[in-house]
Amino acid sequence: MRYDKVAQKLVAIVVATSAQVKDHPADLINIAIEELIKERYELPAFSTLDRLVSHVRSVTNYRLFLRVSRLLSTEEKAFLDQLLLGETSESNATLNLLKSPPKSAKLSHMQQLQKKFNQLMTFGDAKRLLSSLAPAKVKYLAAQAAALDISEFQDIKLSKRRTLLLCLLYQAQVKTRDHLVEMFLKRIQKIINNAKTRLRELREKHLEQTEELLGILAQILAVSNETEDKTTLGHQVQTLFAEHGGSELLLKQYEEIAAYNSNNHLPLMWHFYSRYRKLLFELVSSLDIHSTSADDSLINALAFVLKNEHRRTKYLSADIDLSFISNQWRSLVFTRIENTEMLVRQQLEICVFSYLATELKTGDACVVGSESYADFRDQLLSASECTPMIEQYCNELGFPSNPEDFVEHLRNSLVLVAESVDQICSDGKQVTISKDGEPILKRIAPSPAPEGVEELEEAIRQKIPERSILDILCNVEHWLNWTRHFGPLSGNEPKMQHASERYILTAFGYGCNLGPNQTARHTRGVVTSHMISYTNRRHISVQNLEAAVRDMINAYNRFHLPTMWGTGKRAAADGSKFEVYENNLQSEYHIRYGGYGGIAYHLVSDLTG
Repeated sequence: MRYDKVAQKLVAIVVATSAQVKDHPADLINIAIEELIKERYELPAFSTLDRLVSHVRSVTNYRLFLRVSRLLSTEEKAFLDQLLLGETSESNATLNLLKSPPKSAKLSHMQQLQKKFNQLMTFGDAKRLLSSLAPAKVKYLAAQAAALDISEFQDIKLSKRRTLLLCLLYQAQVKTRDHLVEMFLKRIQKIINNAKTRLRELREKHLEQTEELLGILAQILAVSNETEDKTTLGHQVQTLFAEHGGSELLLKQYEEIAAYNSNNHLPLMWHFYSRYRKLLFELVSSLDIHSTSADDSLINALAFVLKNEHRRTKYLSADIDLSFISNQWRSLVFTRIENTEMLVRQQLEICVFSYLATELKTGDACVVGSESYADFRDQLLSASECTPMIEQYCNELGFPSNPEDFVEHLRNSLVLVAESVDQICSDGKQVTISKDGEPILKRIAPSPAPEGVEELEEAIRQKIPERSILDILCNVEHWLNWTRHFGPLSGNEPKMQHASERYILTAFGYGCNLGPNQTARHTRGVVTSHMISYTNRRHISVQNLEAAVRDMINAYNRFHLPTMWGTGKRAAADGSKFEVYENNLQSEYHIRYGGYGGIAYHLVSDLTG
């Protein structure tokens, strides 16, 4: 059918509906094309679709901005407007505060982050004002707002400006919750590590006393073998005790050694926890933490600890369920006072915070309003939604849809895998299975170099001359046009001159870790450092980089040469340490690599040689 008014109206309705979730013009154009093909309409000129999608997108976004702006109260509008003021008091939030990244998990930095969160929450929970927007739309608008500065915000219409700021504020609240949890986890882990280190130091410190007590025990045993008379044996043992300071001194030395002559570092945690106690209480109190399982014992214990934060008494009544704690913690937390079971307050606090950190890591506890530590169940389909789709899903994957046949199918698949593993391990050349059922990987002896290897390498060098990284990037751009993925976060076409060249130089500068200044120096005036940093901030995102890399990987896999090395079914991951600014939440000290940095993991398959 010809493209007519009916088709135009159809496209407008579909694009208006999709624009509630998506915002990039290219995505909306693709949706319009798919709908026209589905309804068997002829495709109009691209410029026709481009103008129509641009108009519908603008109208949809304008209505969205008005709807959100009308929900704002007078105080909320004033809060968003003051974000763009250049100079404000320390108690007020600013645009730079919303964009500021977290620092390392030190005490002062934790205090700064907690203060930032408190300032952001003076606005209230921004999610309630954005409930009518799709989460993907909110993220997109927040990313667009993060790329703008104060002067650029002033050029935007008021309703759009406030909506962008609201989305940015909401994302800042979500990310700050994530950062607070990460700092909490890092600090608890640091307390545990410090306690373990202190335990090793105390063991070494009492090593001389341990050897002395063992020597006394050896002398007692020797005297016992030589003397049969019990009275004489008793006098000789008393003499040994007297020579070494008496039984009371020896008993005291034994108690000192016995306290730390185990792997129990828990009694030593209070010394390292006490300094952070007030801040940890404030941090946990500011977060809405829930259990993701039916067991609420830890959450109830946490509420009990928070309720008794300001108590200075040493003991608390034991009227809470602590069935989740280990025997080591139980011996520290519980005590008996006049035949009444009581809780040791200090040890209870450390115990509950330690278990809370563990459950946040494993997903058994969640933080409302977070992203990385949110309730995973919110992303799952309900049973009523899944049941009608089971038949189709199993058919597509080749699984039986009824429980009995599915279990049998799974059992047969596992048997086949076990048999193939047994066949691989049968010769014992590469992998063997120990008596305990543990796999043992043997070192493979290198194969002798075949004849003519050096001649082959020389021929390859002649066929493939040395090229610079910039030449390679330019060649790949010629064939794949990978820079098409980059552009303004608004989705519009880039307006700067020689956009592809700018993108290639930016990818080269940041990819080689030169940075904008060094890259600009080596281009001899072709670009400035500001041009490179501006391009990186405003036109390049992680999603765009991943899309460009995906194009390169897919193009590489179309060559015949990689298939000579493998099938791509075997892969491994390898970690590499990269230098990262120490004052960063992602930076950690790595014993294996030495120094501060971050670990990036690379996937290596047999297709990459």
